[in-house]
Amino acid sequence: MIDQFTIVTKGGIALWSIEFARLKGQPVNSLIKKVLVQERGADTSFNCDSYTLKWTFANDVDLIFIVVYQKILSLIYIDELLQVIKRKFIKLFKDQLVSIKNNQSTVTIDVFESFGKTFEAILHKVEAESRQKALSGSTPKRFEETEKGKMTVEQRKEQELKDIQSGKKPKTPKKTTNGANKKKKSTSSSSSDDSDEQEEEEESDDDIEEKIEDLDLDNNTPKKRTGPRKFTPKKKDSTPTQKKGKEARSWDDGKATKREMESLNRSDRSSKQVIEKETEFIKHDLDMDISSDEEDKPVTGFMKYFQVLTGNRTIAKEDLEPVLQKFVGHLTSKNVALDIAEKLVESIGSSLEGKKLSTFQGVTTVVKTAMEESLTRILTPKKHIDILKDIQLLKGSRPYAIVFSGVNGVGKSTNLAKVCYWLKANGHRVMLAACDTFRSGAIEQLGTHAARLDVELFERGYGKDAASIAGDAIEYARQTKHDVVLIDTTGRMQNNEPLMRALSKLVNQNTIDLVLFVGEALVGNDGVDQLTKFDKSLSLLSDASKNNVRTIDGIILTKFDTIDDKVGAAISMVYSTGHPIIFLGTGQNYTDLKRMNVKTVVKTLLA
Repeated sequence: MIDQFTIVTKGGIALWSIEFARLKGQPVNSLIKKVLVQERGADTSFNCDSYTLKWTFANDVDLIFIVVYQKILSLIYIDELLQVIKRKFIKLFKDQLVSIKNNQSTVTIDVFESFGKTFEAILHKVEAESRQKALSGSTPKRFEETEKGKMTVEQRKEQELKDIQSGKKPKTPKKTTNGANKKKKSTSSSSSDDSDEQEEEEESDDDIEEKIEDLDLDNNTPKKRTGPRKFTPKKKDSTPTQKKGKEARSWDDGKATKREMESLNRSDRSSKQVIEKETEFIKHDLDMDISSDEEDKPVTGFMKYFQVLTGNRTIAKEDLEPVLQKFVGHLTSKNVALDIAEKLVESIGSSLEGKKLSTFQGVTTVVKTAMEESLTRILTPKKHIDILKDIQLLKGSRPYAIVFSGVNGVGKSTNLAKVCYWLKANGHRVMLAACDTFRSGAIEQLGTHAARLDVELFERGYGKDAASIAGDAIEYARQTKHDVVLIDTTGRMQNNEPLMRALSKLVNQNTIDLVLFVGEALVGNDGVDQLTKFDKSLSLLSDASKNNVRTIDGIILTKFDTIDDKVGAAISMVYSTGHPIIFLGTGQNYTDLKRMNVKTVVKTLLA
């Protein structure tokens, strides 16, 4: 039994709904926010808490039909119910639905209240047919009762009847004896049978001889020796060998000299090297540069594929399929993960199928608009993160803590230093916390950035608990009136459970305001796998007793200046998790930090 059935417009207006059981939470709203808005409409189902939701589109009237039922139930009639209800509802209220589509400002939903009785009648009919099918198919048939079994039995009987009529007897398999080369002949009372058997044996002997000849090796092939070989003693070397004396061995781990100890000593850093400090922190523009000719470009690049589809007609699935397949290839060439490109294209295709075109409207315009809207909707952050405003709100009470996480070698420390420069340029007191206690040289690297940026570094050496160091750093920053604490963490692979558990402990044990995942713009499927597993591990490995479980809040996409137009990693990462891209790393300087311009990325993807 279903729990709820809802009919809504694509604009978000609920036209009709029926509820058979009180729902916990708002599963329909979750479907709209997490699936439909995120362009995942090509999926067949969506699980929300204890419910499963299925849906279907009616693109000609911009409607969505949604059914909700318990996840533990296996209702095989749901798809049929959706299709029957869709056809019936559109047939009954065609005129009203067209007027709503053309003008949603004046919508009267009272006219749809009469659909309740029709729905219940259809539901009872579909459920009854489903039960009947289940009962008829509950007892499995024997093989002889199936069509294939009946055919096999009949063919066998016919063959036996033919054999009896022709006077033939079933042949017995002939046995061969190894080493004797003699065959045992089966005796028969009929002389004709004896002659047949003799011919068959002669033919079989000829076949065997031919096979032996075929398997015979060439004369040039050396034969393998099977007999014993003649013993030939080896000649001894006439030159006598002298016994070598024991050589002195030099050990690499011996006692270090005074000069070596001085070269390794970095405790007195002031006398060893002078690090040039940044004397001026300039507020730089974080927005991406936008070329003036990006607006109103002629249709070029990928969109030329749609030029063949124009006219005044309804868009059919057959028209879209070849074009959308080319679009999958286009997206993957832009470094979008293949599975995400396919899901995105399927969702766009399902939203366009059945759309009617006006007289002077081409499919090119419709598809381009739909794709731009979909990509823009995906890349636009669902939650606004204003770091400077949040820091200002906490100023004076406690420091604002930011954690930088990610795999090895993606540039966590470098981009942490860029964020530090940006915060200092905006007038905030910043402290760095060295919580990468695993990688050799990590603290020294962060110390170089701290000296260059003239900020304080909090460190407790290597091999210590990173979560405890982060907690001590935040407390120390509170006492010393710092505004922000930037926490550097160990680079770890997403499938390394001990290190992922340590990161989860650091994030959930302390008061962390922002958890950033640092990933490369060069990767495709790997970046998606890293981000999703980082996000999942933080929630699964956290303390279950806490209500507020911390996961990834945002993304820093590094090496964005090295990818040219291969910007697909941005779509892949945001689509897979829904987390926004906060910053883009565009170079090696402290000022090479940008905010992502959604419009520019979308234009680049479709170019």
